[in-house]
Amino acid sequence: MKLRLELCVISSILLTGLIVASLGTSTPKASAARLTSLLDRSPATAKLQYQHLRERATELGTEAIPEFKGVKASDRFPEVLLVNQDGQSLNFKTDLVSNRTTCFAMFYTRCTGSCPGTISKMLKIRESLTSQFGRDNIQFVCITLDPEHDSPETLRQYAESVDALGQPELADIHFCTGAPEDLELVRRALGMYDLDPEVDADRSQHAAMIVIGNDRYNRWASAPSGLPVEEIHETCLRIAGTTERQRFGLRLALDSGFKDDALADIEDAPMGFSTAAAAASEGSCCSKKDSADACCKDKAVEGACCSEKMVP
Repeated sequence: MKLRLELCVISSILLTGLIVASLGTSTPKASAARLTSLLDRSPATAKLQYQHLRERATELGTEAIPEFKGVKASDRFPEVLLVNQDGQSLNFKTDLVSNRTTCFAMFYTRCTGSCPGTISKMLKIRESLTSQFGRDNIQFVCITLDPEHDSPETLRQYAESVDALGQPELADIHFCTGAPEDLELVRRALGMYDLDPEVDADRSQHAAMIVIGNDRYNRWASAPSGLPVEEIHETCLRIAGTTERQRFGLRLALDSGFKDDALADIEDAPMGFSTAAAAASEGSCCSKKDSADACCKDKAVEGACCSEKMVP
């Protein structure tokens, strides 16, 4: 009898949870996406859920977050000299870290494992994050693990082969080499090494990671390059964002099971990856905020800026 009573109580709790979730009330982030996937997402249910998402998003502040004052993680970084694909000398700490937001990746041109995928992700988020922050507020740095082979000339040939150059409207990207001992210091500073010395010594098993640092706010994070581009983009927003809405708005949308550009029409909301990627395209309506609405009224126009701005 006692067991039956306990089963009834548990069943009632689970049923209540599903009903409450379907009405769009607050649920833990971890279960929101799962509950959404279990629902048939009828127009009425989707509308309630989307309204709740918008209410949550507008609660996030749009005031600029004060910059960090104090001892920074970058204070221990080495000031070593790197050279990019154009032969330009760059001081790691002064030119690539201090008071900047930078995405880093490590690779080597002869790599046939994870490197091509990592560089591909870097190029995609370069496009999306340039749209979000502007070309002068973020930069991208790919550092070789094979300096004996990867000269500046070799790096330039590689950069050209992956179509990384020749797009001045995008944020700067550097493919860098340097002295082996200096590159090792950089790798250690960025945390891009394995704790197992034997694994770490094998270059072919290097960490396939993208590290982003925002030195002004003393925020750093890393993400496996194997993650979907949208997830890496969202991680970068958390680190590079200067307002709470910019940092967390996209996470709310993704956790709620909606498309990453679901909040595109909310003032000061972060661009989702697809919206940002479209905005970086020449001639895109997304790049012209004044005309975006008029552009979307043209039924011939398709794209992230116009797709599912509101759930019916």
